[in-house]
Amino acid sequence: MSILKNENIICISWLVWDSIPLVMHQMMTRLAEHNRVLFVDPPVAYSNLAIKPSLLKNHFQKTLLWLRGVRKVKDNLHVFYPPPLVMQYGHVNFADKFNQDLTARAIRKAADSLGFKNPILWIYHPYAIRPDGQFNEKLVCYDCNDDVGFFYCAHFNKRKKLAIMEEELTKNADIVFATSGNLFNLRRKQNPRTYFFPSGIDFDHFRKALSPSLPVANDMRNIPKPIIGFVGGMVNAKMNWSWIESASNAKVDWSFVFIGPCAEKPPGDITRKKNIYFLGTRDMECLPQYLKAFDVCIIPYQGEEFLKNCFPTKVFEYLAAGKPVVSVSIPALEEYSKVISLTRNVEEFISNIENALKKGKDDAAVKSYIETAGGETWENRVKGVSEVITLLLKQKRHADNAN
Repeated sequence: MSILKNENIICISWLVWDSIPLVMHQMMTRLAEHNRVLFVDPPVAYSNLAIKPSLLKNHFQKTLLWLRGVRKVKDNLHVFYPPPLVMQYGHVNFADKFNQDLTARAIRKAADSLGFKNPILWIYHPYAIRPDGQFNEKLVCYDCNDDVGFFYCAHFNKRKKLAIMEEELTKNADIVFATSGNLFNLRRKQNPRTYFFPSGIDFDHFRKALSPSLPVANDMRNIPKPIIGFVGGMVNAKMNWSWIESASNAKVDWSFVFIGPCAEKPPGDITRKKNIYFLGTRDMECLPQYLKAFDVCIIPYQGEEFLKNCFPTKVFEYLAAGKPVVSVSIPALEEYSKVISLTRNVEEFISNIENALKKGKDDAAVKSYIETAGGETWENRVKGVSEVITLLLKQKRHADNAN
């Protein structure tokens, strides 16, 4: 399988470039090795300040980023922050159209400044623009990697509007990729050119946690063992803090360590508990040093709709590091139930962690973890989607020539 080459790619992301790397960061970093990429951050909406005034400083900083224009972050990869929105998506139709037109004009100007011609629109953010030829794009790809509406609004009426916007994008896209089985089944009903490509990991990087010569991170050395760890972004709506609180109360000799940004303060007294540690965001490069200190890795998510569409890449990062994984039951992870422990209630959650600790470092188990994670690399995903896109571009050229 060959990798896509010599294309101009405009990536419309729902997560900013300067954050924990997810599928959009990983894909564009690798595609930029052979293509030119303009990575577009999601715009802020000043209407959010009515709900959360504390965002004012953040929104002001993001507005300054827009005024700075396009910035180069590495060879062939530029980042652009579009102008701020007055109102968030999904409230009223005319505001959505105004937002999309405003964002599209700004992106087109940024792309023109880089000399982009006939780009591929690679969309992760389903609400940001309406692709209708305004970029003279040769192909529109919707890479559906999450239930984005879950993060934008839990209100039912607004969720319905956002779902309609996403369905419209899906139907009009030339090609759709989905990272979970449920997302694939949903999008396939809306567009027959939908393909299932799960997220990947940087396998060699996370496998470093198994190296005897790799030191444990300094700020982990004084945390009492055993250590139950989580790495990733934390949003209260998706984190089952009640499980963590119950487990920390039941097992006061366990240490629970959370690495990553908290979008909001966890509820209750969780942050004040002596056996729960929030270390904040850590650079991707040093994550193996933290994983090495973990005894068990956890995925304590919640939310029926969120879990239905979720495919947490971190499970393979944990496994590549040779660590046992205890996760809430997630449909997309059922096929890996022989190597990870899936739980349906807090009692099982505590019991499965306890069993993993009793089992200790089992060489056969570690081998199975590594074998499971080894095939789920970003390189394999890039090659797979490149093959599909290259074939579609070839078909479109033949169709154009025939006309």
